[in-house]
Amino acid sequence: MSWRTRATAHRIGDDVPHDGGVMTRAMMQARIVDPEQLIPHLFEEYRPGFMARVKPGDFIVAGRNFGCGKPHTNGYIALQALGIRVLCESAPAGVARATMNLGLACLHRCEGVGQVVNDGDDIEVDFETGLLVNHTTGERRSYPALGAQERALIGQGGQQGFLRHFLHEHPELGEPWPGQAPGATDAEKTGSRTIPIVQVNAP
Repeated sequence: MSWRTRATAHRIGDDVPHDGGVMTRAMMQARIVDPEQLIPHLFEEYRPGFMARVKPGDFIVAGRNFGCGKPHTNGYIALQALGIRVLCESAPAGVARATMNLGLACLHRCEGVGQVVNDGDDIEVDFETGLLVNHTTGERRSYPALGAQERALIGQGGQQGFLRHFLHEHPELGEPWPGQAPGATDAEKTGSRTIPIVQVNAP
């Protein structure tokens, strides 16, 4: 994954909620999580025609309180699948965690970015250093960058990708404990205080 990328910025304002903003309420009510079904509905209620303008790899540049409201994540699933990256002046803590856990690159402490980037600008952002270059206006700004642990998680596609990679490197950890395996003998069991283990199989 390249941490420095150049693309078109799509500017949105302050207090854009997840439900009815990033993703339509209908998708929330239907509990859709398939990114292919979600992608056509990104910002559909907030900005009709958005998907006719956006290209994979573009930027969303938001103001304050991006993703406010209910802590749903369907829209971030769609953004990540489309390769969109996000800059915002601020976001609720739950949004910052959710984007990272889903593998969506997001700089969420970009104070004043709305005064630096206009809708349609050609911008370049380095998520490793926090440098933003607006090639349309010539302006440059530096913001708090993604840390090494954040990049490691996002670079592997979020929590699920990180776990798949980890279990691929350590396949023995994907197996149940001896006392939890089907057909375990009494000697293998740890007694009445057992800890249920869920087996996760990496593809």
